[in-house]
Amino acid sequence: MAGKPLSQRGSAALELALGMGLFVLPAVVLVLAFSPWLEAKTFARSAAAEGARAAVLADADPAEAGIAAVQPMAEARGYDAEIVMCGGGPCSLERGSYITVEVTIDVPLILTPWGEVGGIPVSAFHAEPVDAYRSLP
Repeated sequence: MAGKPLSQRGSAALELALGMGLFVLPAVVLVLAFSPWLEAKTFARSAAAEGARAAVLADADPAEAGIAAVQPMAEARGYDAEIVMCGGGPCSLERGSYITVEVTIDVPLILTPWGEVGGIPVSAFHAEPVDAYRSLP
């Protein structure tokens, strides 16, 4: 009996468990990463719209007013937002023109007790028309 090979009983169950783990783990990571991404996307959309609206209603510097509206919102949510007003150029409050805002947020893929793993940039763009009947100073 010394020359008999080792028994392979029970190895199929172990292989099934390890194999299913390879399929289930990525699905769990995807499900857990979707919620923060969706929340950040919704925030970026609303922040871009709020920033553009604040810039359109500004009396002085529209870019400063837009950033002043978005920055506290992002800090309150714990986001480090990148805000680009009017494509990076000067904003014009001429009647019929558009004020554009792009808000970009880096969302971690996985949050662990040791820090963030990976990241997905989430951005939103909004253009707000300047009122054609706006009275300018």
